[in-house]
Amino acid sequence: MSTRCFFAVELETKPIIDKITAFQERIVETGGRIKLVAPENLHLTIKFLGDIDEKILPELQKEAETTSLEKFQIEYRGAGCLPSFQRINSIYIDVDKGKEKLVELAQVVEEFCSKFDLRKETRKYKTHLTIGRIKYPGDKQLLVERIQEQQEELFGEVEITSFQLKKSILTPKGPIYSDLFRINLK
Repeated sequence: MSTRCFFAVELETKPIIDKITAFQERIVETGGRIKLVAPENLHLTIKFLGDIDEKILPELQKEAETTSLEKFQIEYRGAGCLPSFQRINSIYIDVDKGKEKLVELAQVVEEFCSKFDLRKETRKYKTHLTIGRIKYPGDKQLLVERIQEQQEELFGEVEITSFQLKKSILTPKGPIYSDLFRINLK
């Protein structure tokens, strides 16, 4: 049996979640069709695996547990969109301080995943926390202004103490995520 999953760092800090939620509300005011990421689903994707055979999960966990990375601080600062302001598909919160440590974590995860028959990431890792996906932008100029207003905004700083392999079940109301396992950093 296969399971759709990904490695992630969860966002569990209420003051940061509250600031992001307030920003999401301002985005919705632009009148577009925007699918917001629910507060309980906010996370930094480290590596998307797609559908994997559940039989490899115990071995994958063993490999993940060999990670010797230490805890580190990151700062959620600024907002942006992908791929560009001309064609907005998603809106995200960026990472400022600690970005290089997240890149290092992504490299470590990619390295131990390479021991399995899992998809290899071909793109350079980009640190971003998706907060909404755009179906139709509504007042696009206002949407761009709202994002630009937040380009230097400090949403908060947190210590990264673990990462997770998350299971993703897609439903008409949105994805449901659950932890398959959690790896604590040193």
